[in-house]
Amino acid sequence: MTELFERGYLRDYFGKRLSLIRSSFESLSEDEVLSRSTEDLMQELTERARLEPLSISDDPIDGGVAEGSVQVRDHFDRAVRQPVFNVRAVYEFSGDEDLLYYQPSTSIAFTTIQADVGRGTLTVHATISASRANTGAEARRAFEDEIGMIRTNAAHSARDVAGFNNNVESLLRPAVERRKELLQQRRDLAGALGFPMKRRTDAPSKVPLQRRDIGTQRNASVAKGRTPYRDEPALTEAQYEDAIAVVESTLLAMERTPSVASGKDEEELRDQILVQLNGTFQGSATGETFIQAGKTDILVRVEDRHVFVGECKWWSGEKGLGEAVDQLLSYLPWRDEKAALIVFIDRKDASAVFEKAETAVKSHLSFKRAGKKSVDPMKRRNFVLGHPDDSEREIQLAVLFAVLPRESKR
Repeated sequence: MTELFERGYLRDYFGKRLSLIRSSFESLSEDEVLSRSTEDLMQELTERARLEPLSISDDPIDGGVAEGSVQVRDHFDRAVRQPVFNVRAVYEFSGDEDLLYYQPSTSIAFTTIQADVGRGTLTVHATISASRANTGAEARRAFEDEIGMIRTNAAHSARDVAGFNNNVESLLRPAVERRKELLQQRRDLAGALGFPMKRRTDAPSKVPLQRRDIGTQRNASVAKGRTPYRDEPALTEAQYEDAIAVVESTLLAMERTPSVASGKDEEELRDQILVQLNGTFQGSATGETFIQAGKTDILVRVEDRHVFVGECKWWSGEKGLGEAVDQLLSYLPWRDEKAALIVFIDRKDASAVFEKAETAVKSHLSFKRAGKKSVDPMKRRNFVLGHPDDSEREIQLAVLFAVLPRESKR
């Protein structure tokens, strides 16, 4: 038989497990780390680190009784053999087997607990005197005492495991983010050049944004298949948020001056947004960083890449919103890029639209998870989408809302 809960403390086992997971991550190739999103890496690592707590079946699935004898001392202090029955009972268990060998923070003290550990089974043994085994109750009580001690420690272990599982992500995330950042810095120092996009010094003052130079960073272009990582132009998070802030400012101005937007179609409203964006930013080669493409699209194109896509749509229902997401995805075939879906809502429909819009995005086949929480969910909601051809290619999507009067043009 094997002694259970005797290899060391469970808290030390948790620490060793985390160290092994971190080491396995550090051994991943540079291409793989850079070509996969932080969230996908985190999901994989946390799933590998988390433990399944022990659970033991209520009743034995097998068992038996065998004759035996033990040596005892009689009244005259002579060694004699006394007949006994050796009872065994087999229980099923689930969960990580390693948890059977480490002592939880609370446990039964000064007691040796033993069992035969099989593949998904625990066999406990008990010995009772033949003279006391006149009923089955005595035998059952003997092996239930043994399995009862294992169950008690397993319950204590489960509480420790729950705490560990809840903290795994926060304990692993710094290592993932630190390595990705260091690898990207190394690439940048090795000469990866970004697409320059800077603020105009003559940007309109009505757009409430701090003026500063902003440059692009490079990110991964491929995920699985592990084609060597290539640096690609990409808007930085700061650039993306600055662009979104300009759009939000423009939408707010439209809401506060409804006559400006009244009776306008998507293309005309799009042009007003473009004016503000290009009044705030410019690229190095052209005065217009944000360009028109198609009827309602707003693009930032770098070389042959679209690193930002905006789409303007009047709300026409969940189906129409899903089609707008499809269009955005068709423009952004590269991972880790940014998009904005600008939804104009007729005043009479406004109250019901916000949740319907979120439902439409979350039901899209490319939806991966909700993005960061918005300060005002009636102005903006954030999502992370995966590209249909490769879910590891992630696209940040900000859905922006503007409530406007939709009157027919005269």
